[in-house]
Amino acid sequence: MAYNGSANSMTKGVVTNYLIQLIAKQVEDRGLVVWYDPERAFAQAVAQLDLPKTTIARYGDSFFRLRHEIDHLLNNGQPPRLVVYVPMSQGDTHSALIELEAAGVVMRPGQQPPNRNTKLAVVARNALRPILGDDQVAEIEKQVETGKLSLADLNTLADKGKDISTGILSLIFGSANPQEVALAFLNSEALDKEIEKKSAQKELRKLLQVGFDAELPASASLADLRDRLARHILLTDLIAALGVHAPKALSSAKVAASPGGVDACVRLARSWRNDRNGRDSYVDAANKVEQEFSLGRVVFDPQSIAENETFLAVERALLRHVENQLLEAASPDLLQLAIARLSRFWAEVEPAMQARWALIAAAAEVLLEANRVAKEIKKPPATVLALVQAYAEEDEPWCLLDTHHRHMESRKFNFDFDAGGEHSGLEKLLAKAEHKYTEVGSALTKLFITQFHNAKHPIEGLLQQREFFATQVKPKLSNDKVAYVWVDALRFEMARELCRLLKDDFELTIQPGVGMIPTITEIGMAALLPKANESAKVVAVGGGKLGLEIDGSIIKDRKDRVAFLKENAGVPVFDCKLDDLLPKPTKRVKEGIESAQLVLVTSQEIDELGEADNIPQARLQVDGVLAQLRRGVRILSDHGIKSIVLAADHGHLFADEIGEDMKIDAPGGKAEDLHRRVWVGVGGTSEPSYLRTSLASLGVDSEFDIATPWTFACFKSKGGARAYFHGGLSPQELIVPVVVLAAKVKAGGPTIGIRWTLTPGTAKLTTRFFSVQIAGTQGESSLFAFEPPKVRVEIRANKKCVSVPVSASYGFEDATGEVALKLAEKDAKRIEPNTVTVMLSEEVSQKTASVVLVDAASGAELQSLDKIEVAISF
Repeated sequence: MAYNGSANSMTKGVVTNYLIQLIAKQVEDRGLVVWYDPERAFAQAVAQLDLPKTTIARYGDSFFRLRHEIDHLLNNGQPPRLVVYVPMSQGDTHSALIELEAAGVVMRPGQQPPNRNTKLAVVARNALRPILGDDQVAEIEKQVETGKLSLADLNTLADKGKDISTGILSLIFGSANPQEVALAFLNSEALDKEIEKKSAQKELRKLLQVGFDAELPASASLADLRDRLARHILLTDLIAALGVHAPKALSSAKVAASPGGVDACVRLARSWRNDRNGRDSYVDAANKVEQEFSLGRVVFDPQSIAENETFLAVERALLRHVENQLLEAASPDLLQLAIARLSRFWAEVEPAMQARWALIAAAAEVLLEANRVAKEIKKPPATVLALVQAYAEEDEPWCLLDTHHRHMESRKFNFDFDAGGEHSGLEKLLAKAEHKYTEVGSALTKLFITQFHNAKHPIEGLLQQREFFATQVKPKLSNDKVAYVWVDALRFEMARELCRLLKDDFELTIQPGVGMIPTITEIGMAALLPKANESAKVVAVGGGKLGLEIDGSIIKDRKDRVAFLKENAGVPVFDCKLDDLLPKPTKRVKEGIESAQLVLVTSQEIDELGEADNIPQARLQVDGVLAQLRRGVRILSDHGIKSIVLAADHGHLFADEIGEDMKIDAPGGKAEDLHRRVWVGVGGTSEPSYLRTSLASLGVDSEFDIATPWTFACFKSKGGARAYFHGGLSPQELIVPVVVLAAKVKAGGPTIGIRWTLTPGTAKLTTRFFSVQIAGTQGESSLFAFEPPKVRVEIRANKKCVSVPVSASYGFEDATGEVALKLAEKDAKRIEPNTVTVMLSEEVSQKTASVVLVDAASGAELQSLDKIEVAISF
């Protein structure tokens, strides 16, 4: 369609007028202009294009029709005064207008020279710079580039911005960019006096109004202006995330309406949260707005808040939603959502929030793993060998269920539950996960015991515990100095996790073995001795105790075991305890290691913690034994030991405190030994609730019978632990690890020259939870490849550690509390910041404490924050 322009011009917006001037200049110079507008950014402006003695032609749906309309203007050999507007890309026309292009000029986005470039962002920049200044125009240009501002929006901004004096704001804030000015203004009152001194309130208000599509009254004081702007930014950020799911309770909230205003508010809210220097001001403002609008009582659509971080009330709503959904049915998506929230704003600001998300994720892992194992044991392997492999050796072994359960219980006892019901949903979720673990674990135990009882013993292809010395230790003694580490009650899954922690520093193998029955310390430890593979008989030693007779010697306790080893190892033996190696060996221990060919190291920590029956302390400390073992084997390696063989006497069950419904009567008769999980003796009864058979039928040389519950149930007995048990035939008790380690020769050098930065989440210790952000950069002079170390965060009072690790944004090791740091994706010289949460484990009587960053491998202090004020009472 074509029409002739007249000399009369209409009042148009600033940006539109600038565009028309560009086109008018080309018409004056060249006559014919072919104007391509592929994004249709100027479709409305074409209607206002009114140039003297000039025809304006617009492409509709046919180039033939367009040519027909303008052909009569092309007959006199001279380019007519003609503008042809084509709302599509030049390349998409397939050269339909090439004759017109040759006769005149082309205007389009990106065209050169610059005065023919009609890209909306470029036109806006050039038109608005004289009015708004470079800083604000740069911000507007970004919004145009992302499609947030139209030509009409730009004209409106130009009209509103005519009275803004960006020069005076630049003097005060060092910038007139709305994002930078607003962030500085929201973060602090420091510049308020300067604003008042230079009478810049009006200019500031106008800049914020235009930049963020906000209604800010002229009468507002600077403090009121700050509150109003914060409310506007935060509510716009929230409602933009909620979209069509915004609840009616927020319908009266005044927020930005234009796309550009919404985009500016969302970006400012994100910048404000990410600015660690302004974090406190954000939290204060968010909490204030949350209270004003009673957001804690608002019902939010869960899907729309999954990525939102604006308010703590929204974070809590998402927490409750995930807890409730997991109560209905666990899913990988819910697990990933919980893990993702560990590194989000409120989890980093509120350490208890990060701990809660971590506990939810742990419960989800238990439920998902329990579902998987329950499904797989419905069609179980047909042999004991295959069952052991499924439990211990597959890519996703069933023992992962035990690992996830252990992690969950450790986190549970590291968590402060609210007495007011805030955590009722979480408590229900944990109860469900614990019940599911016991249910599936009992089903697996019954399956395993049934097949084990029916199998022919010894089971071909399965390594026996009493073969460990002969097959794993003795062959190495002729060539290497060997350490033989006996760990009481080290469950196979724990050894598997320990191997994962050691794999970067050691060449290692881990094998499952079948423990000596019954799975108690007196029998299992003795089975690790020389000659146990040749003769090992379970005998009574009196006082309700059992022992193991090997080669005519009756082994009852540690003293007997050490003496027998020294007599029969065939090489010089030095014995010590794990505690003797930590934190570093004494002169006596060093000399003993130096003089011996075989070094025996014993650890009873796990069994002692469990059988002490202090369930909370056991849960808090059992995982710490893995960290001690890790340090111990490193020290052994550092002192010249080439081969380390680590073995256990038995595993254990550590689930819920046993209830009356899980207690069953023991067989009675003449009991030579009675534990919660095993009876050994003669006579008595047999019941369907437990397996009763001879030890000989299970491949054990003995004259006694054995009885053990089919499930996680326990025998009634005086005393004993309430939740920690061993002695029976469950996979957790019977399958024991043997780990063989040899230190790697590591290439390169140590990680040195890192400049560490520790940023506390709060200035004081005001709750039991405390967070600190770890960051670091490599010094320019470092010659070695940059490999971030594993670290540990401790709160220390009087040089004593008074905290336990709880969680981290990423890389948290449940087994040890260590944190595996990583490099930033876009900067190989910088460590990705990581916020770590710790919990005070005991009362701090001092007025101040220190936060210390420790190298997990060496124990060396890397950085510290001293004199953190303690403002908490237990």
